[in-house]
Amino acid sequence: MTQIHNLEFTERMAGLFLNHEGTLAPDQRFSRDQFLAIENSPQKRPYEFTLTIQVNDVDRFIDDPQLEATAIGSISHPLEKREVKIESATFNLFTRPQASPDLNTAKEMHYTLYLSDALGGRWTFFGFKEILKEDGLDMWDQTTTLYCYAWKGHTPFGDDTPKQLVGTGVLRISAADFIKQLGTFKTNDDNILESQRTLGKFLDAFASNLWQAYAPFVFTTTSARWNEHLFPMHTTQGVVRGEKTLHPLDTADGLTISLQRFKTHNSKNVVLLLHGLTTSTDMFIMPEHQNLVNTLHSQGFTDVWSLDWRGSGRFTYNLGPHRYTIDDIAKYDIPKAVEYIRAQCGSDIKIHVICHCVGSLSFMASLAAGHVSGIQSVISNSVSLTPQVKWQGLLKLTFGPEVLEYIFRYAYVSPRMPYFPGFGFGKWMYWMERMMRRECTEPACHLVSFMWGWGFPAAYKHRNIHPTTHRRLVDLFGGTSFHYYRHIRKMLFAKASISYESKNRVNYLHELEKRSAPPMLFISGAENNIFPGSNKLTYETLKRGVHSSKVDYVEFENYGHQDVFMGQYCHTEVFPRLIQFLKEKSA
Repeated sequence: MTQIHNLEFTERMAGLFLNHEGTLAPDQRFSRDQFLAIENSPQKRPYEFTLTIQVNDVDRFIDDPQLEATAIGSISHPLEKREVKIESATFNLFTRPQASPDLNTAKEMHYTLYLSDALGGRWTFFGFKEILKEDGLDMWDQTTTLYCYAWKGHTPFGDDTPKQLVGTGVLRISAADFIKQLGTFKTNDDNILESQRTLGKFLDAFASNLWQAYAPFVFTTTSARWNEHLFPMHTTQGVVRGEKTLHPLDTADGLTISLQRFKTHNSKNVVLLLHGLTTSTDMFIMPEHQNLVNTLHSQGFTDVWSLDWRGSGRFTYNLGPHRYTIDDIAKYDIPKAVEYIRAQCGSDIKIHVICHCVGSLSFMASLAAGHVSGIQSVISNSVSLTPQVKWQGLLKLTFGPEVLEYIFRYAYVSPRMPYFPGFGFGKWMYWMERMMRRECTEPACHLVSFMWGWGFPAAYKHRNIHPTTHRRLVDLFGGTSFHYYRHIRKMLFAKASISYESKNRVNYLHELEKRSAPPMLFISGAENNIFPGSNKLTYETLKRGVHSSKVDYVEFENYGHQDVFMGQYCHTEVFPRLIQFLKEKSA
């Protein structure tokens, strides 16, 4: 029988605590500066704990970063100078970023203690250490500083319930206590050799995690870093209720696309979602925070479909040279999806479309050309029938597709390029971007900015991006060949949304003005760095024409392009306005 190796060590941390009341909401994590300000507050008081961390199976603990060790010991009372009991305590050595608001956080260590006293008071103490990417010069400070909260009741940090905060603190391990801690490591092994082997495994895992966080990315060539997935690829676990089904569709020009359905109940008001170029359905079902599909379900829109059209990051045919255009999406993908939804749900349903980026540009082209009809309402984000970009973006579009495809011989460009092993394919793009961009150290973030628009970063406001999302960008944005860029470039040069082919060229804006149109809500972030002002221009143009009564425009302050749907605060700052529009048009 294989022996299970146990290990324990004792850790003492001491510092300062500040009592103050308030509400700790999931989207209101304290910044590092807010924590450090406690040390200068005249109301601060000493605070400490001494915990013995018990790892009951070292091998499992190392293999599973979410696995918790237990802890016993003593801790100061959160409110008063009297005894407090630790009812239960857990410890995570290295887990994914959750508590730190710093987008450069690579790993965290979590301490969760459930406390009670003789008078019936109950509190949760939660502390975290943050390990920042490529910041090894501050390794001592990061691995020995604990930022902590205390709130009433026994609830975990990671749930969605607001916490009734009673205080915050900063605890540290002194050099003397660290030396003592090294002498407290014990195992259950029968001999010194086995004990040293168990301790070596633990310390090796500790060092390995630090290396993955601190090593400059060009030197990080372990498979764990290339293939890191904080959530499974294309997971649907972010949708909490109902049926989840996948429906592959074959287009008339020989591609396979897919619809994904999220249904809690049958409904005559069906919502169809369209992602942007290189993203996918994943952007609407993110598990790390409240997402659009869950919001729609909770507001009575119980049958939601999401189309992965041919530009989806899920399809490998985008990683080869192709000549598909926005006209193809409008002609083949979108009509096929609408036809299929009606076949499944009934011809009398009302289809409401929420579309984004190139998905929006394509849907509006399909609507204008008459490829789809009978749509109940449309919400279009960022760009639709009057695309425009910053001059820096136009400069990239003017030369980039030909330079990358014909000179460098790249079949595609992808945010995953910096993560490839060694000094290979496309890594120079990351280092070129890194020379200009100091706002973060996440390689995928820089490559998204390289691929789209111009800004620091280009596709979103960092303020709106959850730290876990920031770490998952490499999974949420895929690769693409260059022909879609060429079609957008033609539109920009023509200053109109036109078809790609010169023969019988179609101006989609003019075509829409010849047809009946559903109610349309054009939206954009006020700080959109990819298609700045594009949807506002479409709205103003249509407002002067035959569809003036059908159009409206909303701009969201402190938002950019992608974060309008993928931001961590969207459920309170963006989605309510979209739901209001949908309800008005569902009557």
